[in-house]
Amino acid sequence: MSRIDVPGSSPLPPDPTLPEPGAPTLEPRVGPAGARRSSVSESSAAPPARNELRTYDGPPGAPPKPLPPGTAPGPAVSARELAALGGRTRAPSAPVPEDVYATLRSHLTRSLTNPFLTGGDVQAAHTALGTVPREAYRATLERMDREGLLATYVSRMDATSRQAFLEQAASNGVLLRRPGGVSGPLGLPGRPEVFTNDPKLPGALRDAVNAHATDTGRAAVVAHDAYLLRYGEAVARADSLRALRALGPPQALDLRETSLGLAWSDPQRERYESEWKAGLGRPQRSLVQAYEAVTARAQVLSGEKPAGAFLSAEASASHDLLHLKTEARASARGPVDVHAQAGVATKAGPLGLEVMTDAHGKVETQLQVDLSIASVSRDSEGKVELSLGAGPHARAHATLNPRTAEFGGGVSFAVSDKSGQHHAGLKLGYGLRGLTPERAAQAVRSDVPGLFSRPKDLDPGLTWDALPTERRALYERQGWTREEWAQDSRG
Repeated sequence: MSRIDVPGSSPLPPDPTLPEPGAPTLEPRVGPAGARRSSVSESSAAPPARNELRTYDGPPGAPPKPLPPGTAPGPAVSARELAALGGRTRAPSAPVPEDVYATLRSHLTRSLTNPFLTGGDVQAAHTALGTVPREAYRATLERMDREGLLATYVSRMDATSRQAFLEQAASNGVLLRRPGGVSGPLGLPGRPEVFTNDPKLPGALRDAVNAHATDTGRAAVVAHDAYLLRYGEAVARADSLRALRALGPPQALDLRETSLGLAWSDPQRERYESEWKAGLGRPQRSLVQAYEAVTARAQVLSGEKPAGAFLSAEASASHDLLHLKTEARASARGPVDVHAQAGVATKAGPLGLEVMTDAHGKVETQLQVDLSIASVSRDSEGKVELSLGAGPHARAHATLNPRTAEFGGGVSFAVSDKSGQHHAGLKLGYGLRGLTPERAAQAVRSDVPGLFSRPKDLDPGLTWDALPTERRALYERQGWTREEWAQDSRG
């Protein structure tokens, strides 16, 4: 690279060699004619003066300022060393204890007497590092890192020994902690506590810090899965919508890359973040499943059947006009529902009529048109059923109920005695249940609060009796009562 010299000046080397400690420095003096000369002959082989930064002692010729009691003059730092330190000087460290370092080298170096490094070597190295004075601890780790011993030490650690090593380094002032979050109800784990991964740390130590962050992150994922399991169990035990609301919505785990505290300009940021993500593992449960459990339980507590798939089985028996029927339904998002009915059934040609009453006194009717091969029926609950014969004793059927948003199908089997007065039947089916028209209309209304939302009518301080009849009926379907409304309006 070309260099521009000032006219009349002598060329200087761009990067003079730094002198060894203790070498004589040049002391400039001014001759009679104003020419600057050196006390050392120009023809001597002495190196040029070291460009040092020292504490300002006042103008030339002023007496040196006395130092405060108990202090010593700081070390001289060259411009090149200051740049390497990032513009900040570091306090002098004590020398590395050679006897301790020899012990570390013996346990972290393979030899004929120690061909395999074991957990005992890791523990012995940890014990030896614990005897290093605090002021020499960082210098010891830096020397171990330069000679490859620290990388060997870190690679042999398990999660427990890594935690102990990083705790030791933090107690000696080498590492700083990044505080985590607090735990919540039902054992919701907080953000895990990690150590600051400073780019100025030795490389192997940074690897240990990131491995520890991965360990704590993986433990947090497992703990969050356990929290979602406990939350689902609490949802299943809720005996009212008020108790369900008291649980609050399921919470997500606060675990992001920013929790590592890596600077954007850190050259190792992408590698550490990718290793951290890959080591977290996949959660077994999700917030979506938790919300589905809440929705299903809320529908059961409000007297509705939860949406989703279901299986049904119906057994029936009749003698003359007397007819008995029992139906069981099992849903993945709700309890098994058993429904028994008794009543009379009569038939006149292709027309049939059933009038059934359940244990609660509710009456249901069903009208059927039987055309031998095919039949169509409709009951008072809105269910329409179409069945086709598949032999003398079997039929296939399809059902649709717009009121309850259910549709499905299945097969049925029936047998009769020779007189035709005794009948027995078995019907097996499956189906899907969606949102009812009323529930679908509420889902798109902005004025209908969700289960965990605070009703807007509470903010103006409206009393329960002051609510419009339609709004009060809506809140009643969501489980609100006069007492709960009055309590929340005071809060």
